[in-house]
Amino acid sequence: MIVCLVSMILRIFYYISISSYLVGIFEYLQAEVKETHAIIGEWVATERLISEEESDWAVEKSSLLDLRQALVAEIEELNTKLKETEEEAVGAAKQREDLLSRKDEALQATRSLHQGLDRAVTKLDQAFSLLPTPVADRLAPYRKKLVPGKGMPMPPLRQRVDALVSLLQAIQNFHRSVTLERQEFTLDDNLSREFQVMYFGLGTAYFVNESGTVAGYGQPGENGWKWTRSDPLAREISTGVDMLNNRTMPRFLELPVGAPPRIDQ
Repeated sequence: MIVCLVSMILRIFYYISISSYLVGIFEYLQAEVKETHAIIGEWVATERLISEEESDWAVEKSSLLDLRQALVAEIEELNTKLKETEEEAVGAAKQREDLLSRKDEALQATRSLHQGLDRAVTKLDQAFSLLPTPVADRLAPYRKKLVPGKGMPMPPLRQRVDALVSLLQAIQNFHRSVTLERQEFTLDDNLSREFQVMYFGLGTAYFVNESGTVAGYGQPGENGWKWTRSDPLAREISTGVDMLNNRTMPRFLELPVGAPPRIDQ
């Protein structure tokens, strides 16, 4: 009985020892598996990093090759241009002389054109005396571009030519049209009044005051416009003013047309 009990106890101790051993082995294997998983994960990450680096290097290598090719082509082009420059250096002195000669000719031509413009400005001043004061005031900025003020530098040739062409065109347009202007001037009675003036170009003009009591006509002269009072024309001139202002139906006007004296422009 006692022997059986002892034998059973020994078996129990044996199984406990075996179980403890197996548990230890299992824990050891589990730790090894975890470590193996970690190593495999690091290896996979390393392989992925190597693959990315290889891909980046392939792209960078391609870019570097393209850059190298472009630099080689640029160097070849520069060498070609340098060779051409060296070949052209023989005639550089002759070309420089030609350019200086052409520059002198251009300066002489520019001076000649400025002198011609100065003569044209003198003629233009005579034409300006025939323009109505409001029109002359509107064109004054262009006139200043032709002749600078005192102490001011001469404007560039291109600017003076443009200003002269603009002035001549504006004067021509005025001369070929019927224009209504408000203008103040003095008649024989030395009283300054404001009139509505109908200009038929630069040939003749007719004026009337707002009340339609004072009227007359004007003609250009050597020293500007000469105004002649003729109050009986007031009604007809007022009708012409209304026609230009679209306040009445158009019709023929019965107005005297004088022959102005010849003005040599």
